[in-house]
Amino acid sequence: MTSYLLDTTALIDFSKGFPQATRRITQLLNQGNDLGVCAINITEFYAGIVPGVEPQIDAFLEALAYWPITRATAQQAGIWRHDYARRGQTLSTTDTLVAATAQSVRAVVLTDNIKHYPMPEVQVESIRS
Repeated sequence: MTSYLLDTTALIDFSKGFPQATRRITQLLNQGNDLGVCAINITEFYAGIVPGVEPQIDAFLEALAYWPITRATAQQAGIWRHDYARRGQTLSTTDTLVAATAQSVRAVVLTDNIKHYPMPEVQVESIRS
């Protein structure tokens, strides 16, 4: 069994019923994998929709594992932002927090934005695989 942290793009694509996302997430669940989110994904997702409009999506999100952003996770995210900025690559705080959360729980980030997660320590897969 593998753990997957669903990036916001994966959640949005799934909620809109995009076939590749629906197929991939359903396949991962049917295989017995552990799917989860963190505060960043929940916040970004609900910022883009009207809460309560889709009760089945609310129920789906409630059924996912919830992985907290700990002090150590936040520290790692800040270190990555700093290190990559010194190399000329700007990473967002939200993406580094998602990556650090995934690393802390040994989860694979499932996303449509693989380029947002260049850290070699973090496993990333495309929602379109």
